[in-house]
Amino acid sequence: TRPVAIMAQPTMPEMKNNVTLKHQKEGTYVGTGQVMMAGKWDVTVMVKRAGKEIGSKKFPVTAQ
Repeated sequence: TRPVAIMAQPTMPEMKNNVTLKHQKEGTYVGTGQVMMAGKWDVTVMVKRAGKEIGSKKFPVTAQ
């Protein structure tokens, strides 16, 4: 199982950043992504197993 976080700015769909998250401990994954500019971003975390998506969660983030 490998989670991936996708950050996208809604007003500029071409600004997208994929980050592969690494397992840290039970139930915790970490990763570092590049925020290209300040503003509101939609972050989607997707979990895939054997190449098939088994879950996802979307939430807003504001970068300053």
